[in-house]
Amino acid sequence: MKHPDEHAKTASVTPSGRPRTSRLFLLVFAALAAAGLLSAALLVIAIDPFFRYHAPIDGFPYVIDNQLSQNIGMAERFSYDAVITGSSMTMNFDTEDFTALFPDHPQTLKLTMNGALPRDIRRILSAVYGASEPAARKDTPDAPEDSGVREVIIAIDPATWTAGTKEVKYPYPEYLYDRNPFNDVKYLWNREVLLDYCLRPLIEREGTPLNRVYMTEWEDDMYYTLDWILAHYEEPEAVPEETPADAYLADTDRNLTENLLPWIDAHPETTWYFFYPPYSILYWHNVIRENHLEATLAQERLITERLLSRPNTRIYQFQDWDSVILNINGGYMDEIHFRPEINHQMVSAMSASEEAVATLEGMNRHLERLRMILKTYDQPIEALR
Repeated sequence: MKHPDEHAKTASVTPSGRPRTSRLFLLVFAALAAAGLLSAALLVIAIDPFFRYHAPIDGFPYVIDNQLSQNIGMAERFSYDAVITGSSMTMNFDTEDFTALFPDHPQTLKLTMNGALPRDIRRILSAVYGASEPAARKDTPDAPEDSGVREVIIAIDPATWTAGTKEVKYPYPEYLYDRNPFNDVKYLWNREVLLDYCLRPLIEREGTPLNRVYMTEWEDDMYYTLDWILAHYEEPEAVPEETPADAYLADTDRNLTENLLPWIDAHPETTWYFFYPPYSILYWHNVIRENHLEATLAQERLITERLLSRPNTRIYQFQDWDSVILNINGGYMDEIHFRPEINHQMVSAMSASEEAVATLEGMNRHLERLRMILKTYDQPIEALR
């Protein structure tokens, strides 16, 4: 019979009763898991597809298609002289076209924000200028600090300027916007980031040309037909009571005062270009049915008047381009989104100072022309089918 101590020596068990091999397996598994997590994080840091830590590395085919996640890093890490921002009205710009407009500053960066509200534009500007708040305008003769941003181009979509001054179109991934390093776990160990923005580009070697960022989904001709538009169109109910002409002015003025004008004042070294996009006749048909045409035009007068009060602004009005807005079968994919060729035409017009609005009287002439176009060409939807 074995002595109890001898029996204990031959049992080979841990104090908990589990075999030593199980503990070793768990240790190996934990070590491999930790190594995998570390490798994934190091790969994300090295490539940095959302440009959280550094500028893009040479030769890597970055996929740029996530405005909310990538614009902030592009604004903070890329090299540029000019910026294009605003709603999807800016998506179809090829930034190389702006070389003709700004020959001395050819590095133009597109930072489109779909459906951008004034607060969204403010957030882009804070990233561009590296400050959460615009600096107060100096009353001293000292020259202001040069940001290096020579031009900012912004699309004006009047309907968005009645939003709340702190309202944004979509929730932001705040972990990419704050300075809290502990939040970065949502970026470093993010399955979509690792697979779609790091590994897939490494394998497929197909990135997004920087001059054509956000353009890819808009290029197929099948979308630019009247059949496509009407298949996805819902005509609004007719509103019998007209919206008061001053209904949008107070909200619009608050947004200008809080979200835009302080940046223009704080950066006189920047020339600010604003343009009213050429929405289709179908968009204006909706405005007329909803009975807020006069309120919309009054709102545009206010925006123009406030912007013209700043010496470093330039304004362009393309809404009365009848050859464009009436070409709904071929020029548009819905009521407002137009072909890339129209973006090219707008850049060419700005380069030649065509459609420039230098006075409020000039704006009124454009709006009267738009009113005449609508009176002549607006028609029931049945006539388009």
